[in-house]
Amino acid sequence: MLRALTWRATPRGRGAVRHIAAACLLAVLGAAPPVAFAGADPASRPDTIRVGQMTLQRCGQEGGYCGRLSRPLDPAHPSGRTIDIDFLFFPHHGSVPRRGVIVGSEGGPGLATTKAAAQYLNLFAPLLDDHDLLLDDQRGTGRSDAIDCEPLQSMQHLTVGAIGACGASLGPAATLYGSGLAADDLAALLDRLGIPKIDLIGTSYGTFLAQTFAGRHPDRLRSLVLDGAYPVIDEDPFFAAAGAAVRRNLDLICARAPSCHEGGGTSLGRTIRLLQRLRAHPITGQARTIDGDSLSVTLDAESIGNILYDGASGGLNDREFDPAMRALLDAGDPVPLLRLAAENAALQGDAGPGGPPTLYSRGLNAAVTCMDYPTLFDMTAAPAVRRAELAARIVRAKARHPGLYAPLTIAEWLRLPLELRLLDLCLEWPVPTPPYSPGHPIPAPARFADIPTLVLSGELDGLTTPEEGAIVARQFPHGRQVVVENSFHVVSLGDVDNCASRIVQVFVTTLRPGNTACTHHVRPLRMPPPFPRHAVDVPPAVAMSGNLASPEALSLAAAAVQTAGDIAARWRLNRSGHGFGLRGGSFRIGMAGSAAAIRLDQVRWTDDLIVSGIVLWDRESAAATASLTFAGPGRHHGHVDVDWSGRNRNGWALLTGTVDDAALRALIELPSAPAASTAGR
Repeated sequence: MLRALTWRATPRGRGAVRHIAAACLLAVLGAAPPVAFAGADPASRPDTIRVGQMTLQRCGQEGGYCGRLSRPLDPAHPSGRTIDIDFLFFPHHGSVPRRGVIVGSEGGPGLATTKAAAQYLNLFAPLLDDHDLLLDDQRGTGRSDAIDCEPLQSMQHLTVGAIGACGASLGPAATLYGSGLAADDLAALLDRLGIPKIDLIGTSYGTFLAQTFAGRHPDRLRSLVLDGAYPVIDEDPFFAAAGAAVRRNLDLICARAPSCHEGGGTSLGRTIRLLQRLRAHPITGQARTIDGDSLSVTLDAESIGNILYDGASGGLNDREFDPAMRALLDAGDPVPLLRLAAENAALQGDAGPGGPPTLYSRGLNAAVTCMDYPTLFDMTAAPAVRRAELAARIVRAKARHPGLYAPLTIAEWLRLPLELRLLDLCLEWPVPTPPYSPGHPIPAPARFADIPTLVLSGELDGLTTPEEGAIVARQFPHGRQVVVENSFHVVSLGDVDNCASRIVQVFVTTLRPGNTACTHHVRPLRMPPPFPRHAVDVPPAVAMSGNLASPEALSLAAAAVQTAGDIAARWRLNRSGHGFGLRGGSFRIGMAGSAAAIRLDQVRWTDDLIVSGIVLWDRESAAATASLTFAGPGRHHGHVDVDWSGRNRNGWALLTGTVDDAALRALIELPSAPAASTAGR
């Protein structure tokens, strides 16, 4: 997944003047009073409503109303071409007066915010009795004239040439999709809707856009929530925080996983040893992707870099890289690491290839990246000059900071797919045209006004790191960072731990985060044992009172649960609805509301244990159950049942059943929660 292309402040003295000007404008427009409806049943609402100066139509989006605002594509030429900004508006449920308006901003850049409506409605459900919710698609995304560049939109791996060709196809408009103009679109929309102030939440790239809005329109904000934040001001053009996060996370995750730290050594040390081996002797083999496709992959520094630096797996890489690495280094078994490499190769750019630009626009992603993000070269120079400047900066970095992306070398980093390495991404993007200067979405002097600001960071986020979030929090006079332990990219949307989401709800209500103790109680990531070939080598479940199963049977039962956990860890990343086990067998996935049913058919996680059965996982409650039968090695057979919860920090669950007709009753370390896809930067 991409960091910039992803599944990566303003003068205080003018604030009062801007606030007065906005108030005068709303008075001239004749802003209507807030809309309120008794009862939360969307079916009871009228087909049209009047909000400010706009008439909105019901559009079937869970009680939402659709609207469209025409804006000049180039505000410097207001009589020229226009662009439609589409949005969804959800009136508050209750008959009480409106308390506020919440606005969400999605990631990417390039993802459509309106497509995430269900997530924002779920996050803010406790507040919607007296808060309206507004979601607008940023210019160039979703229903706001999404940029559709081919072959960029559908190619598996991006190229500098394809990105440059996309920019060239846009002509002068290549300059007109930056975050600054998108922030101005939102301000204009608020004017038309008669909304003077908002509570703005940005996730991933949405934090960049939200910061830009805070810098350009601080008087329109009551509060600001930045979930998965990285700085608009003073970002490192080398994005070196990613390397620091990889090095830290390898050992931090291992230290908290008994199956990892009990093996001795450090995960970072093993990674260095693995890379040394693969540099000398790469390994090539066939492996299955998460969707079940067979892929030829080579284990080398580049494929290991893909695993280390790709945030698309939603924790899957972090769960399995170290045990897969140990299987190769200690037992000579490359199968688990080949599978992980194949899965990452297939997931590269997962939000883009073959998908509609209305869901995720790679063209908009490139336009924002090349207009707004810092580069190692002058974007106002010709491509040949840019290349020379980039080469010179890289030569200096190799001499002064060779460990920038360690354990990879800088040369190896530059061989990663373009969507990960980023440094040369914009070499051929058209030269921005005045009055829009690249790299400055907030006008100078770039400062943020005194806005209550909450910065949320996942402790293990390698896309938008906690270190970058800390920079953002320091730049706001009343900024506060809250780091959620054992968590990854974007912590409030789809929050199965009911932690970050509650903090956001309290903050929007009170302008304070309240009690944040829950951030220290999120369950650590659980690693599997290092992929043993034989089921009897799996650490056994711990016998409880009433257990009659033998020690060997306890290992077989544990292996059966690990087999189910191996599949369950992948279902959220699976798009085909089916796939294959690590060493054989198959699985199918069905969905019913928030629940997934994963059916295993003779799946082999070890060579000698065949497991069938069903796993049920509810992504809202994080509750899971498994009912499994297994056979082998020899004539061993059994049936096990296990219930567990992704919110259970102690990491253990009760396992019951029979093995070889003997009663089984034991405790077992829980499999990790299924991986969640991360959404861009």
